[in-house]
Amino acid sequence: MRIIYVEDNPANLALVQRVARLGQHQVENFVSGEDALEKVVEAPPDLLLVDIQLAGLMNGLDLALALRERAVRVPMVAVTAYAMVGDRERCLDAGFQDYMPKPLPVSDLIALFENFSSSSRPQQGV
Repeated sequence: MRIIYVEDNPANLALVQRVARLGQHQVENFVSGEDALEKVVEAPPDLLLVDIQLAGLMNGLDLALALRERAVRVPMVAVTAYAMVGDRERCLDAGFQDYMPKPLPVSDLIALFENFSSSSRPQQGV
C-alpha cells in the first residue's frame, strides 16, 4: 500500500515509516499542505495521513477541504496532537475518515494500516 504522510516532525515520520515497513507499505512524506496537495491530486495514494498543524500556509484541515473540493476521494486520517473537545468532529467535518491523536500507539498504527490495506485490495470473484 502506498501511503502519503504529511508531517513536518521527523520523529513522528520515523515512527510511521518503521511501522509501515512491518506491513511492507511505502511511505512518502511532504512537510507542507501545498506540496502534498499537488502530489495527491496528481497521483492519489492508497491512504493519506495528515498532521493538522503543518509548515506553510495550508494546515491539515485546509488540505482536506481542498482535496474534497477537487473531488479527490482517497482515504484520509487526521494524525494530530490536537485532542481537545470538538477537534475530532472538525476533522471529520473537513473530510477525514478517521482521527488519531498523538502520541501514536504502534498497535493503533498497525491496525490502521491493516484496515486500509485490506479495504483497498481487490475483492476475489464471488
